[in-house]
Amino acid sequence: MRDTTKVEDCVALLDVSRSMLKTDFKPNRLNNAIETLKNFIHSKLSLDPSDKIALITFGGNAKRLVPFTNEETILINSFQKIRVSGRGNISQGISFSIQLLIKEMQKLGGKISRIFILTDNKIIEEDGKLNEIVEVAKGLGVYVDVCQIGKTEDYRQSKLKLLTRQTGGEYGYFNNTKALVNSGKSFASKKELKFSRDYFARDNKSENAPLLNEIALPLKRPSVLELKAMINSHDTDLEKCQICHSMKSPVTNADLYSEGRICPSCEHPMHLSCAAMWAKGTEYSESVFRCPFCYYLLKIPTSALKIAEIRQANAQNTTKDTLKEHKQTRMKLIPNEEVESIYGSCSYCRNIFMGEHDVYQCEQCGAYYHEPCLQKMFKELKSCRNCGAQIV
Repeated sequence: MRDTTKVEDCVALLDVSRSMLKTDFKPNRLNNAIETLKNFIHSKLSLDPSDKIALITFGGNAKRLVPFTNEETILINSFQKIRVSGRGNISQGISFSIQLLIKEMQKLGGKISRIFILTDNKIIEEDGKLNEIVEVAKGLGVYVDVCQIGKTEDYRQSKLKLLTRQTGGEYGYFNNTKALVNSGKSFASKKELKFSRDYFARDNKSENAPLLNEIALPLKRPSVLELKAMINSHDTDLEKCQICHSMKSPVTNADLYSEGRICPSCEHPMHLSCAAMWAKGTEYSESVFRCPFCYYLLKIPTSALKIAEIRQANAQNTTKDTLKEHKQTRMKLIPNEEVESIYGSCSYCRNIFMGEHDVYQCEQCGAYYHEPCLQKMFKELKSCRNCGAQIV
């Protein structure tokens, strides 16, 4: 059975409004909520030390106590900074939590995002705001769990219970201290990945979170100063697209100065058309992809996608034409000791050669291919993808 449990980023959202000082739970509700949260933190990090937790409080205002970390001591010590204030604006607290999770989603995919709320349900919300936030959480695949201190008059109609149901989370209400504190362990259990596409798997066609496109950042256009720095730099890598490893785009024949873009995270340069071709072969959608170097979530403009579509259509037409002309080629095996000196990338997958597969070269045009890529291409086209010559 496929393992759908992954590393988790979890925001613990603690209600610190004035109602949490009520003493129906001895010594008060807040003290018991903190003990529950300590239990949650210890259990979660014991279960998987790779998981990370951030702490946010909400009362009069939402406040971040600790950014994402897996250091239990840092998390526990942060409780000393808690200050009680106002009424619990839960919409503001959840909104802030989602903002933190979005930043982590942009950095790296394949993780589970969660919000764990501890509250007594004496909360306020702006009209319709909570419903909007829930829709965002659903669209991003964020689980929302709620641990409620004290029973509501009708828990079946509780807005918090509906919130957890809509996001696939868990809901529990507790009337005594022991059950409340022990619940931290059960809430710490792992979730399953809702949108299970692996960003390393180019052929994986599983579902993606529908709002990923909204949080992806566009590739950055180099400024005049950055272009001058690239031109004057002695670093040859700065003068080449880091996908095709050349100055000229194999798609449009444009140079890096006219069509170059930069990843806003790692600042690797790439042709916009090369990025579009990469996006069409990767895991998210034709317009959303992860940087092949730092995995930051990026998006491609529609115009660049059109270029990629034209490129693919031209490649297919070229293949048909050359087959009619009986243009043929052979693929020669490159000796292992020469692979490291290849200054280019695979003409099929656009990845550089790391020595993990045998490498072949087209005798007609000189294009290079990984052996698995060559096998796939032969099944699809029976010809070189770069020059269209029939492989014999």
